[in-house]
Amino acid sequence: MGTKSIYIGVDVSCAVKKRIPIVFAEKREGRLIPLPVKELPFAAPYGHGNKLVVEHEYNLAYAQQIREYITDVCHFYDVKPERIAIDSPLRPRAEALDYRIAERELNQAGIRCYKTPSKPEFDEIISKVRHHLSRGGEVARVPHAMQLWMLAGFEIARELAKLAPILEVFPQANIRRLIPNAPHKTGKGVPKLQLEAIARYTGWPSTPKDWKVLKKISAGSMHDQVDAYSAAWVASLRGNELEVFGDVEKQDAVWVPSRKLLKTHVNLDEYKKVCPACHEHEFKRWPWGWDAHAAHRCKGLSKGTQEQRKAEFRRRYL
Repeated sequence: MGTKSIYIGVDVSCAVKKRIPIVFAEKREGRLIPLPVKELPFAAPYGHGNKLVVEHEYNLAYAQQIREYITDVCHFYDVKPERIAIDSPLRPRAEALDYRIAERELNQAGIRCYKTPSKPEFDEIISKVRHHLSRGGEVARVPHAMQLWMLAGFEIARELAKLAPILEVFPQANIRRLIPNAPHKTGKGVPKLQLEAIARYTGWPSTPKDWKVLKKISAGSMHDQVDAYSAAWVASLRGNELEVFGDVEKQDAVWVPSRKLLKTHVNLDEYKKVCPACHEHEFKRWPWGWDAHAAHRCKGLSKGTQEQRKAEFRRRYL
């Protein structure tokens, strides 16, 4: 691998026929810029679904495929992984705890997350899933479906630790620090809103060209891409730019951008800004000229009178 550092964000998934979203981002002149990877001659591996995620050998093979994919991308771009952030617990919960320390602190902060089972609890869950499937139960109705993906996450974390230091992250916690009352990421327009907030600190995306590249930075839907980029952002931070929910010494920690970091940001507002509605028009000095753009040209607004379009733009973005 090369000598230039790359920061990697992994949005763990194991869904069938879904490639795992992984973002590779490098620091350039104070900006965190993701590399386009969707058009490379190799692709991120597919998940194998809840039917097989309870089988250790499948998770191990999946994790190895992910490591090989990351290695291939790094060789292609002649870069080396500096740090990898994973949107998944790195190991089961300690048996002595009713909740992980990190998850308890997240809940106390009003940030909901799924509870990580302990090793004995996972053994029982796996047994339940196998029993359900052996009796002809539907895969879509397997028990504990919202925790099974963690089994893949454990193996991915172990495998990727061979490449670089690993951090556990939770993109929703990042967003809640940026937008305290943020709506759910699956809502219409929410991923764009989240990425606009992150861009204040990463400097990307900031041009129409950047927004077009977004479709190429990883597999998955737009909210998957934003989650993976958010994870890469945390991977790129250092020292007092980071804070933690949990206990680092006990290896029970979720890392987030620090409050000190969030007091400063890349000052995009004083000069250029891409229209947050259509992502095509570039304001030379935001928000000057927003009203004329909204009234006549913006393709990201609903149809209506000029005043209706301006009211919609004002309500959503100003």
